[in-house]
Amino acid sequence: MKAFSKITILAAAAAFLCSCEMEYYKEELYRKEIFIVSGENNILGQEFEYGEKGFQGELAIYACGTTGLDQNVTVKLGLDFEAIGEYNKRNFDTKFEEYAMELPAEYYTIDPMSVEMEAGSCSASLPINVRVDELLPDQTYFIPLRIESVSSCMPSATKNFVLFEIQRRNDYATTKSSTYYTMTGTTQTGWIVDNIFGSNTRRQAINSSKLVIPVGERSVRILPGATAANDKVTTRNNSLRVTVDPESWVNVPVYVEGEITDEVVPMQRVFITPYLDSQDAIRVSASPLNDSTYDPATGTFYLYYRYQLATESGNTWHEVRETMTRSQY
Repeated sequence: MKAFSKITILAAAAAFLCSCEMEYYKEELYRKEIFIVSGENNILGQEFEYGEKGFQGELAIYACGTTGLDQNVTVKLGLDFEAIGEYNKRNFDTKFEEYAMELPAEYYTIDPMSVEMEAGSCSASLPINVRVDELLPDQTYFIPLRIESVSSCMPSATKNFVLFEIQRRNDYATTKSSTYYTMTGTTQTGWIVDNIFGSNTRRQAINSSKLVIPVGERSVRILPGATAANDKVTTRNNSLRVTVDPESWVNVPVYVEGEITDEVVPMQRVFITPYLDSQDAIRVSASPLNDSTYDPATGTFYLYYRYQLATESGNTWHEVRETMTRSQY
């Protein structure tokens, strides 16, 4: 009898515990938790094209669980003024030149700063209008957002904030990932008198995998020839702005084994200017012998120019002829 009683009690206890676990599991399964969709380090990047009026992106807000919401939910968001500082400190410590910046308020609009999640749904989107013109091409920009309140349910403890990264793109390059072009060409150092280039040195072959960064709707930034720079200031001072004019076409003759043929290929005209308007900026002039062009059919730039770095004195110039073809898309 005693043994039977013990077995009965143990069975009842086990059933009770099992029932509690099932109820807990059921509660966990159906509990609604509101979170912001993001990736590693709570970063979500989106690409924006160039244009005066800007373009719209979206931030996705989700409710976890196996069923939709049983009532309407209002999610209010606000700027998180500490998130970028924590990100910079954690990833770059004292490398201040690598620090990300908060996107200035004049470059974006979020109105309203809240989303309404309807009953039966599990997601909603927050529209964000962003203008990327005039942003520094080698700078990382974030809009730091955090869930401030939820009318019902609970905000996620880990996915309740996001660093919304502003990536830029045009037809030629993107900042979502590094855009490289395969470059081949020649360079020669000499002088310029009355716009005529002279030299007592031989022309040298150059080639490199060249980083190309978007800086406008029709413009990219490059370093001249096969040159390199070690810091952002030097890079900006020594960079060229390459601008494609899609309305201006040039018929470029076709050469076969060095001999000109009767064939021509229509290409878009390209203009090359210093990236910065500064006394510390590179000086550049177009070659009077060849038009710089872009072939949209092959994604290839044909560039002809002379340049002089601000750090170079006298009448020392470098004449460059280079062909750049995009390596990947």
